[in-house]
Amino acid sequence: MNRNQKKFEEIKNFLIGKLGDRLEYSKDGDGTEFLNIKDSNFWISNTSGEFVVGYGFNHTHFSEDYNNLDSGIFQAFDLLTNRIKTTNFIKGNTIFKTTVEIEYENSKSVNIGTSSLIFYPFWKKTQIETLFDENILDKNDIENEVNAILDWKN
Repeated sequence: MNRNQKKFEEIKNFLIGKLGDRLEYSKDGDGTEFLNIKDSNFWISNTSGEFVVGYGFNHTHFSEDYNNLDSGIFQAFDLLTNRIKTTNFIKGNTIFKTTVEIEYENSKSVNIGTSSLIFYPFWKKTQIETLFDENILDKNDIENEVNAILDWKN
């Protein structure tokens, strides 16, 4: 078992303990594992080589090969412990662009991804819809568990 598989398993077990029935887990025939929270856009997945953190359509691939696996673990917990701002850009009935940002307690926002369509009714007036999702877990309540998962020796 490589490190990203081990960390995915640790995060899965941690979230099962914290969220119980709100968690949905599945595994494909090729071994890819998926974990998402009901009534949330948060999800993570794992293959033999990559740990993927997503929110809605936006997602980022992390791996030891990319030398950014710890950043992926941080991002997963940041998505769970901070308010998330989703901005949809709409023309007609088509959402043609979506931006997702993590809003930190210090009022700093970090854009974690933008998804866009190539074909949309560009001639129509643009409407902007902003949605907020409150944090799923309290950062102070899970700090010790997160530090154990982030233990760089494992």
